[in-house]
Amino acid sequence: MNFIYAILIGAALGALNIFLLKKNRETPVPEGCEDLSPDCSACGIADCALREHYLNQKGENNQNA
Repeated sequence: MNFIYAILIGAALGALNIFLLKKNRETPVPEGCEDLSPDCSACGIADCALREHYLNQKGENNQNA
């Protein structure tokens, strides 16, 4: 009987996850948050992938200007 409960709980959690993912995709983006870009000057984590990508793009934009 415990096996059946485990399967039912797992199925319910999976269904809840799928439902919440679909609802999250339908949620509109709030005003003013459409084109966010990281500041990358406050955090100070040197090996962050986002920071590296941001600095590379910033360097390319400075070279083109």
